[in-house]
Amino acid sequence: MEERLVESIVRRTIDTAEARLRKYVFTPTGEKRPERKPLTDLKEEVELFLKIRENKLLVLYGLRGVGKTTMLAQMYFKLLPQIPRERLVYVSLDKLRPLGISLNDFVQAYERLLGERIEELSQPTFLFIDEAHYDENFGTTVKDLYDSASNLMIVVTGSSSLPLKLDPDLMRRAKKLRVPPLTFTEYLLLKNGIRIPGELSMALKRAFLNCDFSGIEEKLRGVLLKFTERDVEDYLIQGSLPIYLTSGNPLEDAYEILRKIVEVDLVREGLSETTREKVLGLLLLLASGESLAYDDLSSTLGLAKATVEKMIEKLEDLEVIFPVRAYGSLGKVARKTPKYKFLAPMLRSAVLYEFGLFERDSKTLGMLLEDAVALYLHLLAKEKKLGLHYDAQKGGADFILKGHTTGVVVEVGWGRKSVRQVVKTMKKTGLTCGVVVYNGPLKKKDDVWFVPRELLLMML
Repeated sequence: MEERLVESIVRRTIDTAEARLRKYVFTPTGEKRPERKPLTDLKEEVELFLKIRENKLLVLYGLRGVGKTTMLAQMYFKLLPQIPRERLVYVSLDKLRPLGISLNDFVQAYERLLGERIEELSQPTFLFIDEAHYDENFGTTVKDLYDSASNLMIVVTGSSSLPLKLDPDLMRRAKKLRVPPLTFTEYLLLKNGIRIPGELSMALKRAFLNCDFSGIEEKLRGVLLKFTERDVEDYLIQGSLPIYLTSGNPLEDAYEILRKIVEVDLVREGLSETTREKVLGLLLLLASGESLAYDDLSSTLGLAKATVEKMIEKLEDLEVIFPVRAYGSLGKVARKTPKYKFLAPMLRSAVLYEFGLFERDSKTLGMLLEDAVALYLHLLAKEKKLGLHYDAQKGGADFILKGHTTGVVVEVGWGRKSVRQVVKTMKKTGLTCGVVVYNGPLKKKDDVWFVPRELLLMML
């Protein structure tokens, strides 16, 4: 494309960024939208860059729809009063691709307009690159920028597989910030303006990991009166992604996210059209709650086992689902098909809703609660470097969160539950801590704590 035309597009991109991003930061009535917890980490990285002026690369990645663009927009507006507009560049590569403009073309045109080379930037400059995965060569351009520029902070957003697309050496030097689905406390804040005290969440997390909820009820005080049982259900059904804030039908919009993953992301992941056509069928099988082995999935979908495994691998990379592997020796783990949980519980709801199978009953709510607990344990496992497994033995517990010296056996149910499954798995693993997440009061029976589901959901 002609240089002048590219320059005009770059100029317009910079001039209109504030107007384009405003809707992510402010409501239609002009009120500021609440901020997600990961934005604090992004702000800290920006402040550090402004203080030390060393090149910085931050990779913001996660499932489609978790709010990465919103976080970029919020950061843009925080910087706007202190950074000249021409040094605050927001570009979404999905908008450049149809024009035939690469990220490299964009950067070269920006240099000409600014009158400075990237290597010689005289002031702190920010390059926010949204939807990076739309440019197949973005990784090379970002590496060149990072290696040669001065006074430049690059923030790149994209799907969960984005880190896999970047140069390994560059990724070692980059700061990676994963944006997970909404927790229940974030849902309450964004939806109803209800703020759960951070010290309460920390106390609940300590109580869970130490298997001692003694005295926790004193810390609750009036917190449980701030929300209802309906809020818990709504979070599980349709509140784990930010789209519920603005959507007239969150489950339809969540299904559109899945459709876009199939039609856009999986194309770039190299899946053939024939294979992609089967992905939504696979998701329906997983959403139905049946525990199916690879051979069963292969037979039902009419695909080779290796193809099914590849589909699942790509859905894992994109964080639509994640595996909870069987507990035991490596041989046993390899033989048993993992339990696949939806990272955002509302994606399970969306699939069931699309196929006319969604019911707001105890079975569905139980599956969604198990997804939410799995998400929480998944996040804790990453934070604390613990292993997350399930007991594949008949009558075993849903989850085993285990480190070298400590661990928790967890059983999840929408209604009342007994200690039988937890105790069985505790004996098998040698762990002395069990937690049953259920609908009932906080109590202890021997070494097992019965924890109301709303308490566990306030932990993160």
